[in-house]
Amino acid sequence: MKTYRTTLAASLAASLAFAATAMAASAPPTEASRLSSEYAEWAGGHSNAESLVAGLRNGAPVTIVTNGRDRSVSIAGFTPASAMSYGGVSSALSGAQHSLSRLGITKPNAEQIQAALIGGEIRTASGATTVMKGSVVARGNTPNRVASSR
Repeated sequence: MKTYRTTLAASLAASLAFAATAMAASAPPTEASRLSSEYAEWAGGHSNAESLVAGLRNGAPVTIVTNGRDRSVSIAGFTPASAMSYGGVSSALSGAQHSLSRLGITKPNAEQIQAALIGGEIRTASGATTVMKGSVVARGNTPNRVASSR
């Protein structure tokens, strides 16, 4: 009898674990994971995209690290002034991507992404220095916000 209960308990536990895994695998992606996946390549990796989406969404610190073709490392960080809706996050990232794209930058480094989002100077591939306006207000800055908030 004791063996039967042990076997039954083990079988039930295995079945529940399998069901939970199957449900997690088939669960629809969240808005955060969808945005992270959409911007992962542009942001230099999934962890950078996740940091951008989470930080912008929650008004929390953002840190991004990119590796250049020449093995250089680019690190940037900022804290948004406030939390944003997912629509605002999408708009801010899309705007930053398009701003850099217009300058011929399709694989930006961390500093270029930061400048496109909160403003600052960047150096283009041609060597010219360009001032970016930015679409997100960083904590400590006071310009009018362009991206929408929650």
